[in-house]
Amino acid sequence: MNKIVPQGDFNGNVATETKTLPGGKGAVPQSLPSFLVAHCGNPASWIYSDQRCDGVNNCGDCSDELIPVTMCPPCGPGWWHCTPIVFKYCECIPRSLCRDHTQHCSDWSDEYSCPGP
Repeated sequence: MNKIVPQGDFNGNVATETKTLPGGKGAVPQSLPSFLVAHCGNPASWIYSDQRCDGVNNCGDCSDELIPVTMCPPCGPGWWHCTPIVFKYCECIPRSLCRDHTQHCSDWSDEYSCPGP
């Protein structure tokens, strides 16, 4: 999948560049066995199977993390369940982000309710 990533230089100027991440758009390479590939909510996008249920929004629409599509288990012990404001996460954030004086959950529960790492 391609994502736009802002890149800054030493003077603070920002340019955007497209970086290719694992997975992709379009047809799955024929050399890959089907068990290594997972399709995203957008049928034109795919990821590697081990990227499902890893807590990170690899598909861009959270379809690799959401139940019932992927049957992902609930947040594990190293995660806090909330509605993240960070695009990278879908339903949980790493507990290492709790109580760091920065809002990561829409309800601020990462700062006031989460017990921390």
